[in-house]
Amino acid sequence: MTEAVSSPPRWPFIISLVSVIADQVSKNYFYTTYELYESRVVIPGFFNFTRTFNTGAAFSLFKGHPEALTIISVTVFALMVIFRAKLFQNTKVEQIAFGLIAGGIIGNLTDRMQHGYVIDFIHWYVGEYSWPIFNIADSCICVGVGLYMISGFKKDSKIAKPSS
Repeated sequence: MTEAVSSPPRWPFIISLVSVIADQVSKNYFYTTYELYESRVVIPGFFNFTRTFNTGAAFSLFKGHPEALTIISVTVFALMVIFRAKLFQNTKVEQIAFGLIAGGIIGNLTDRMQHGYVIDFIHWYVGEYSWPIFNIADSCICVGVGLYMISGFKKDSKIAKPSS
């Protein structure tokens, strides 16, 4: 007798959709309201909105290769969806992670296909030490990956505990 495999829930796609909408609306705002490299202080000495762009991936990796990044993004997204049931357990944490990662990929992919680069605008810094400028899609991907890793650590700790 074979065990019935339940398909993953659909609600994480709502998280993806909300992530994409928030990302694209914010990017459109900064694209149309700020000049390129214009910076406005939000919290002096700590946080600005600064409109810039990135032809690379996170931390400007693969800078100047938007075509390759577009292919990688489409491939990763497709593999995530195809193998979702194997990669992401049906736990809330992993399904939220899936939704955030997928939404972030789609948000940045939309920029690459529309502009040839990704619009960035969130700028954290302390004095002269500055974190790379990023966007909401980047945040979704990082938070999603972080949740996925935390979920994995929890699984590992359950496996590592000897039963009494």
